Amino acid sequence: MTGKDMLQGIQNVDTDLIEEAEFGTFRKNQAKLSRRRKLLLVLAAAMIMGTMTAAAAYTRWTNTMQFGGGISEPPSQQLKEQAHQSGLSVLPTQSKGQSVSATDQGVTVTLAQTVMDAYGGKSIFRIDGLKLEEGQAPWAWWDVKIDGKDFREAGFSMGASFFPGYTKDADGNLIYIQNGKTIPRVGKDNDLLLNYQLSDGSIEYCIDFTFPEDGPSPLGKEIAITFTGFGIQGEEFTDEDIMTVPGTWELRWTLEGSAQPPKTWTPNAKIGHWDVTLLEAEIGQFSMVSVYAIGDEYADMEDFRAKNHWDIGPAGFRLKDGTDVLEFAGGGRSSWDTKTRRYTVLTQSSGAIFDPEQIAGIYFYAGYEINDRGIREDKPYYYIPLTDTAK
Repeated sequence: MTGKDMLQGIQNVDTDLIEEAEFGTFRKNQAKLSRRRKLLLVLAAAMIMGTMTAAAAYTRWTNTMQFGGGISEPPSQQLKEQAHQSGLSVLPTQSKGQSVSATDQGVTVTLAQTVMDAYGGKSIFRIDGLKLEEGQAPWAWWDVKIDGKDFREAGFSMGASFFPGYTKDADGNLIYIQNGKTIPRVGKDNDLLLNYQLSDGSIEYCIDFTFPEDGPSPLGKEIAITFTGFGIQGEEFTDEDIMTVPGTWELRWTLEGSAQPPKTWTPNAKIGHWDVTLLEAEIGQFSMVSVYAIGDEYADMEDFRAKNHWDIGPAGFRLKDGTDVLEFAGGGRSSWDTKTRRYTVLTQSSGAIFDPEQIAGIYFYAGYEINDRGIREDKPYYYIPLTDTAK
């Protein structure tokens, strides 16, 4: 919103003043402003600053969360507000006893955003000062401690990735977020020419957490992440990664997460032609827990995987406004109960957030077929609607 928008809401303001507020270019040849003009400009500025302060938390969202999750549209203002109000999303600041930014060797690492619920989440870092050549992919070396324990000892599972600098347009094409241009493919393998360096020169790095299934919640405990170097990935998958900037960057903060309870459905619905039934779906703003009954056609989950070349889990959502959110799945875990023949899957979002009240149904993989050119093509997904009788 500009100064023009603000001043148009004030009665009897002259047109020249509105235009000045719109473009922010006040005429240099005016030696002084009238008291009325000064008052109105101060009023407009104050109103703008108030709006900017209220929106600051939402405009500072990372690119990882703004453009991730397999969707072409970024999260709405309403979704962002819900995420902050519930405690799901936190934009950390430097405070006593915590350190969310560190600099060494001319490189600064800053904890830019965390997204956490009862099952796990993401810590997203902004890296400034690390330079890449065209076509280079970054790499990082780090270690994590939770409440003083190594993350493996604490029972956490983790993954990490750099934000690749792209999003999807309305037609599903991959485009650079810097300029909106379609991403070209290069080399003998026809790889995408990614650009990890954002328009301000920074690079975003995301560490994903899946909390232990048993034991007390880690929320409220201190997490310490120590980066020990940055560099570039080897050109080939088997090539060794190269550390170009060794150093020490230590960040410490308290794990915070959402207190908002998920919404639970019990569809008891068969999934397409599979001998599998979706018994329960518990969906939150970031994580989903789904429970399945496996038919007698399969001895156990290993047998199911071997026969179908697929592991059970959601492929995406349909929202009530008709939007399809596919390929959202990030980290997670699963467990098989031999006695009940129940298979439970925790699926975390790769980058999207949701309002469970707006979810209309779940998509599931339906298998594939070989087309007339000998190319494997996935079949249209199976869809299970979720009614509003959920608790």
